[in-house]
Amino acid sequence: MGSEDTIYVAVGGVEESELTLLWVLHNLKPRKVCILHVHQPSKMISSMYGVDGNLAEIIFDQQQIRGLEEVGKDMMNRILDEYLLFCSQAGVSAIRLHIQMDDVAKGIVELIRRHNIKKLVMGAAADEHFSEGMWLMSEKAQYVNENAPFSCQIWFICREHLVHTRFGTGQSSNAPSPSGSSYLTSSTEAAGIFGSTVSEEREESECEIELYDVLHSGEEGSSNDQLFDRLEQALKEAESSNQKAFEESDRRVKAEMNATRAIRQAKMLERLYNECKRENETALAKQNESLENIKRLREEELSVSREQNSILESRVANSESRMKQLEDELSSAVEQLQVSLKERDELQIELENSHKVIEELLRKQAEETSSTHMEQFNLDQLSVSEIHDATLDQLEICQKEKDELQVELENTRRINEELLRKQSEDTSNSHLQQPFIEFSLSEIEEATEDFDQLYKIAEGARGSVYYKCALRHTEVVIKVLGRNSFQDSNEFLQEVDDLIKLRHPNLVNLIGACPEKRALVYEYVPNGSLEDHLNSRNDMPPLSWQSRMHIATQLCSTLMFLHSGKLVHGNLKPGNILLDDNFGCKLSDFGSCRAFSLVENSSNMTESSNPNPYLDPDFRNSRRVSHSLDLYPFGIIVLQLLSGRSTQGIAEIAQSELLNGGNLSSFLDSSAGNWPHQVAQLTHLAIRCCDINRSRRPDLASDVLKVLETMKPSIASIAYAPESNEDSEPPSYFLCPILQAVMSDPHVAADGYTYEATALQDWLADHDTSPMTNLRLPNLNLIPNFPLRSAIQQWQENR
Repeated sequence: MGSEDTIYVAVGGVEESELTLLWVLHNLKPRKVCILHVHQPSKMISSMYGVDGNLAEIIFDQQQIRGLEEVGKDMMNRILDEYLLFCSQAGVSAIRLHIQMDDVAKGIVELIRRHNIKKLVMGAAADEHFSEGMWLMSEKAQYVNENAPFSCQIWFICREHLVHTRFGTGQSSNAPSPSGSSYLTSSTEAAGIFGSTVSEEREESECEIELYDVLHSGEEGSSNDQLFDRLEQALKEAESSNQKAFEESDRRVKAEMNATRAIRQAKMLERLYNECKRENETALAKQNESLENIKRLREEELSVSREQNSILESRVANSESRMKQLEDELSSAVEQLQVSLKERDELQIELENSHKVIEELLRKQAEETSSTHMEQFNLDQLSVSEIHDATLDQLEICQKEKDELQVELENTRRINEELLRKQSEDTSNSHLQQPFIEFSLSEIEEATEDFDQLYKIAEGARGSVYYKCALRHTEVVIKVLGRNSFQDSNEFLQEVDDLIKLRHPNLVNLIGACPEKRALVYEYVPNGSLEDHLNSRNDMPPLSWQSRMHIATQLCSTLMFLHSGKLVHGNLKPGNILLDDNFGCKLSDFGSCRAFSLVENSSNMTESSNPNPYLDPDFRNSRRVSHSLDLYPFGIIVLQLLSGRSTQGIAEIAQSELLNGGNLSSFLDSSAGNWPHQVAQLTHLAIRCCDINRSRRPDLASDVLKVLETMKPSIASIAYAPESNEDSEPPSYFLCPILQAVMSDPHVAADGYTYEATALQDWLADHDTSPMTNLRLPNLNLIPNFPLRSAIQQWQENR
C-alpha cells in the first residue's frame, strides 16, 4: 500500500493537524493523500478498566461500555471525514487509515511497518511558538523519528513550518538531538491536565466513600432488603448521571466540531480573499503600466506628426512664394515682350513707309531728268545724289535701330525661355519630390465608401487589399496592409519613410499614407500590368518587340537604381510591373525589400504546393539575400517578353533552341513583329540570369544593359504614328526622365539614356552619377540624338 506517490499525513488535534495538512498541500503538491490517525480509547473507560473489575461491572454494564466506545469512534470518523472533504475541495484525492492503540507514537510506527509507508508528514510539537533551528519538542515525535523503519522519509511540521526532515536512508537534515529529551507542554495544557486529574480523583474518592457508607450502613441495618434497596437506588442515580454526562459530552463534541469547521472555512475564505486581492493588484498594476506605455507612444507619435506637419507647411509656403515670384517675373517678361513687339511693328511700318518715299522720289527724279535740258543735268544730278545719300543715311539709321530692337527682342525671348525653363524645372522637381500627404481614416473611408467591394481591384500577399478611388480629385490606388505585414505602427512608419526616399521615374509614386488604417496611397497607372498584356486579358493586343525591349530596358535600369542603394526588390514578377498609356514601365510593390520579410515568407513559399516560379531557387535553399535575388525573376520575365510563353520550363526551352543551331524563330513570339539580330545575345543573357548557381549570373550594368542599349537606337528611330485624337499623349521615350516633359533638344549621355540637354547639364553641375541608374558616369560627354529629335518634331507637326 505504501505507494511512492502517496503522502501519509498523521492527524490528531484539529487545529494543529489542519495546519500540517495545509503545509503538505502547498509545499509537496501531492497527487494522492492518506489521512493517518491513531484512535485512543476513552480515558473514562480506561480508568474504569483500571479499577476492580467487580466494581466496574456493578457500576457500568457491557452495553454502556460499548456505547461509550461507539461515541469515541463516531467522533473520530467525523474528524477524518472533515479532512477528506478539505482535500477534495483542494482537488487532491484522499483516503483514510486508522488504528486503535493507547500510545499514539507506537500506533504511528506500527502503521508504518504494516503498510510499508515511504513518505509521512506529522506534527513536531504541541507548542504554538515556532523558532528557527528548534528540535523535535514532543516525545511522540522523537519516538517516531528514532523507531520508524529507515525506508520511510518523515517531515516534522510545526505551525506550517518545516522543523526536521528524516530521509529514507536514515540520515537527518538537522543537527543531532540534544541530550536528555523530555515531554514539554505549555502552562495552559499543564493546568488543564492537573485540573482534570484532581477532579477525577475527587469523583473516585466520593464514589468509594459513598459505597463504603452503604456497605457499613448495611452491616448496622436489620435486614438485607434495605441494603439492596439503597444499592439499587445508588445504581439508578449513577446510571442517570452517566447518561447526562454522555449527552453533555456529545453536545460538546458537536459544538467543538462546528466551531472548528467554521474557523477552518473562515481561514480558507480569508486566504482566498488575500490571493484574489494580490492577483487583482498585480493585474491592475500591469494594466496601468500598459496604459502608460500606450499613452507615451501616442504622445511621441503626435509630436512626430506635428513636426512633419510644420515642415510640410513651411515647404508649401516656400513653394507658393516661389511660384508667385515666378509668376510675377513671367508676367513682367510678357509685358516687356509685348512692348518690344509693338515697337518692332511700328519700326517695321516706318521702314516700309521710308521705302515707299524713296521709291517715289526716285521715280519723280527719273521723270524730271528725262524732261530737262542736258545742260542742267549735272546740277540736277547733284541734287538727286544728295537726296539719295540722305535717303541711304536714313535707311542706315532705320536698319541700326531695327538691329538694336532685334537684339533686344532676342534677349527678351531668351529671358522668357529661361523663366519658362525654370518654371518647368520647379514643376518637375515638385513632381519628383512631391510632398508626402498623411490622409485621415475618415477621408479614405469616404473615398471608398467604407471600403466597399465595388472599389476593390485586387488582393496581394500577406492579406493586402487594393482599392481604386479618387482622393482630392486625383485617381489613386490604396493598398491596405494585412495583419501579417508588419509587427507594429513604428515599423509601418519606418517602411513609409523608406518608400518616400525611393524616387525614380520608373517606380510607382507614393502619394501618402494613413497610419490609422496602415494604408499606402499610390498613383494610379491606367494601362494594367505586364501580366495582363502577356496573357492578353480583356482582349488586349500583343505588344510590339519595340515596346517589349523598351520595358526590359526600363526594368533593368530600375533594378540597377535599387541595387545602387543596397536595396533588393524581392518580389519581382509581371503582376508588379505596371504600364502607363505609352507602355512606360512602373515598378510596384518595391516596399517588400526587407530581408526579414523575405526569409519569413520564403518558408511559406517552399511548403506550398504551387511555389512561386519567380523566386530564386538559390534563395529558397540558402535564405541568403543579395542583389542576385532579383536577377533570376528578371531573366524569366525577359524570356517571357521574347517568347510570350508561360514560366514553366521556359529557360530549358530557350537553351535547347540555342543549342539547335541558334535558330530562335520557333521560340520568339511572332506577333511582336520582326525581331532584330541582337535578340540571340539577349536570350543567352536571360538564360544566364536563370542559372541555379548565382555566381554564373551576368551583371546588369556591364552585360545586360549594354545589349539592350544596342537595340535602343532602333526603338528611337521609329517615327511615332499619331492617332486621330489631337490630344493623344506623347510616347514615353519622347519625355525627358528628369523633367518628365517632351524634349526639344534630346542628347544621349554616357549611361545610354536620352535627356533634355539643359536639364542634364544642370544635373551634371552637382552630380557625376546617372539620374537613372545612380551609377558613376564614365564621362560627361553629350551626343545629340538627331533621329529622336526628328521623330519628336514629326509628332509635333502631326498634332
